[in-house]
Amino acid sequence: MDEEVDLLTDESYAELRLSHRRILVLMTIAGASGAMAGAVLVNPRFGLGVLTGSILALANYFWQRRSMRRIFEKAARGEKPFFPAFAYILRYAVLGAVVWFCYVTDALPVIAVVAGLATFAMAIVIEGLIGIFSSRADR
Repeated sequence: MDEEVDLLTDESYAELRLSHRRILVLMTIAGASGAMAGAVLVNPRFGLGVLTGSILALANYFWQRRSMRRIFEKAARGEKPFFPAFAYILRYAVLGAVVWFCYVTDALPVIAVVAGLATFAMAIVIEGLIGIFSSRADR
């Protein structure tokens, strides 16, 4: 259990990087296709709302990733990660403020923005399905 794994040479690290890239690509595809479908099927404002939510989802993804990395780096050095943990939580307030702003000003349909924010969840589900079916194909 005390074995150290060198992530730069481990085979699973390559799979992890592929999965990370694929999630970003899937998020982008889901956001773009959702925005186009919303613009065509509902109205252009709805499509813009989905696109805005998708961009927020991508920003949230990178913000969370950076915050988590900083938290673990500080914890590994034995420091208390107060500020990175604060930044991790602050992203929820920022996302909530943007959604609230859209709701209060009626700048964009809130349902469309929330649908765009869901592109991350859609990408994770698709990535999971890819993992399930590719592992079956390897057998």
